[in-house]
Amino acid sequence: MDESRLTVVIPAYNEAETLRGCLDSLVPQLTHLYEIVVVDNNSTDETASLVEEFASKYGKFRSVVATEQGVIHARTVGFDNARGDVLARIDADSRVGPGWAQSIKEFFDQYGDVYEAGTGLCTSHDLPFQDRFRRSHIGITDDARAKLAAMSERPGSEGPDLQRLFGSNMAMTKTAWGQARSCSCMRSDVFEDLDLTLCLKRSGVRIGLIPGADATISGRRFLTPPPAYFRYCLRDQRTFKVHGLPRERAKAVVQMLVVAMPFYLINWVPFRAYDPVSRRFTIRNLIRPPQTRLTPRAHR
Repeated sequence: MDESRLTVVIPAYNEAETLRGCLDSLVPQLTHLYEIVVVDNNSTDETASLVEEFASKYGKFRSVVATEQGVIHARTVGFDNARGDVLARIDADSRVGPGWAQSIKEFFDQYGDVYEAGTGLCTSHDLPFQDRFRRSHIGITDDARAKLAAMSERPGSEGPDLQRLFGSNMAMTKTAWGQARSCSCMRSDVFEDLDLTLCLKRSGVRIGLIPGADATISGRRFLTPPPAYFRYCLRDQRTFKVHGLPRERAKAVVQMLVVAMPFYLINWVPFRAYDPVSRRFTIRNLIRPPQTRLTPRAHR
């Protein structure tokens, strides 16, 4: 495809405290960005004024309003109002890495005839034990680049295909969004990125790993109480149920019980004890309410 125009869509609901860091991380990359659209999903904090502040300074920031509550509705309004031909989506607590925007543009400019959607790698900026994930990502990125190069030299070679998008750091062509939009479920109790993945695959869209499009996100979901995290995990199998995929639903239940919940339970105490500012583990964090550490908003 010709050189793409990249729009970044950021759903936000009372996220002013984390949104500033997200927008700050995009500023050095404005050369490669066509626009940044913050979708204000009925916020009552300083979200609107924060976007106005960035718009007055840099010009490429703007906000739109999604009156129906929920991240799926906010994302849909953002994508529908986007003016670019490649649509990236990140969360308000995402912080994109250096070269993120350029990597997305290069991916779609060079391989958009094969991949109409893609996802970048993520680690957490406020949880411990992230170094080993970052080290493993170097090898994953090198492998993806090698596969893309082989595809260019030998058509039909295996590419860096992925099974699903990751909502905190993903992108697709506007054409792909148009194909998936009517299929997308508007329920608030499903995973919007998995729902979108299934709609894209139904349209024959391939999803690839985007080398270099790395970001960090908040790990605050892991600070929620066990019952809340369990209910959150149930969204995976519920999404497959909505799409009439019983086999995939059963696999999601097993994955939740064998992988997701054990990982959460093993790490809940150290994650709660960790102070991302001092980068130390403290007893104080274990006894203070998790609400003081920016827990997820209700619509997430």
